[in-house]
Amino acid sequence: MENFIRKRIDISTCWATNRISVMDTLEKYEDSYAISEEFREWILHIGEKSENIKDSLLIFPKELKESLDQKVSD
Repeated sequence: MENFIRKRIDISTCWATNRISVMDTLEKYEDSYAISEEFREWILHIGEKSENIKDSLLIFPKELKESLDQKVSD
């Protein structure tokens, strides 16, 4: 289980870093900060409930995805 959580952290770190970079590029600094804070909270609490894998998932907000898709289309 230790290796699984380590992989989850590595993947999520890449995910969060990329999303923060995209938000900064689009000059959506509040969204960038929100992702940073959400990731910080997630990473601090990842080991507390290791019995339930759903608690360790970091979900990309649907509204933000739609907004990004629209920006890319324009």
